[in-house]
This record gives sequence, structure tokens and C-alpha cells, in this order.
Amino acid sequence: MVRFFPQGEVDIMKIYEGDIVAKDKRIPDDKYRIIKIGKEALFELICEAFKESEEAFFDVSDATTIVKSFSIDWEKGEFICVARNELPQEEEHLQFDFDTHKLISKIEDTTDTLFAPNRYIEVLKSDIDNL
Repeated sequence: MVRFFPQGEVDIMKIYEGDIVAKDKRIPDDKYRIIKIGKEALFELICEAFKESEEAFFDVSDATTIVKSFSIDWEKGEFICVARNELPQEEEHLQFDFDTHKLISKIEDTTDTLFAPNRYIEVLKSDIDNL
């Protein structure tokens, strides 16, 4: 059995067959560390990275008050995230009643970079329905 746990200066300690071995937290001079991921992991990475900065990206003070839907068009290399305020409990507050994957093909990019002002556009639900 292999278990990992934090331990002070060395972030990961490995217990393997009763031995404790400190993992070196730097890349040796003559080695490379490689990570290769597929589409699902890439989508997960983008969504998680987006969630970490959603307050800044959508100019909200508390991201727990909004719901979001993500989609990617792999052929065109486009990503979309749609956010809105959470609706009252009696409504279907976690669902969007439009398909973000279809929406991605109907609007232009809203920004060239997520790190500039005016990254997003604000539209009414009726505007989305009329696209």
C-alpha cells in the first residue's frame, strides 16, 4: 500500500512497505518530468482553473452566488463559460434552459485575453433565445 501525506519542508512523504522515503521536490539536473493529458483532463484543467479565478473573470464578490455552465468546441478550439445569479430555491436553480454547446457557435469571442477589462458581455435570456 502506498500513502501520501504532507510533512513540513518535504511536502510529500511516501510510506511503502513500512519504509519512509522523502520525495525530492526539485527536478534533478539530468531529468525531465512530463505530463501528457487527453481531452477530458484538458477540459477538467480549464474548468478548474477557470473556477479558481471566476470572481475576477466575472467581476463578482462571491462566486458561490452564481451558477455556471462550461462547454468546449474541440474542432474550433473555443471555450465558453456562461454564468448567472442563482435563482430562488423554488426554481430550477442549477440548470440552464439553453445549450451552451450551441451558444458557443452563435457568438463571437468576448475577449482576446481573460486578463483584460471587459472580458465578458452581459445579455438577457431573451437575447440568447433569439440567437
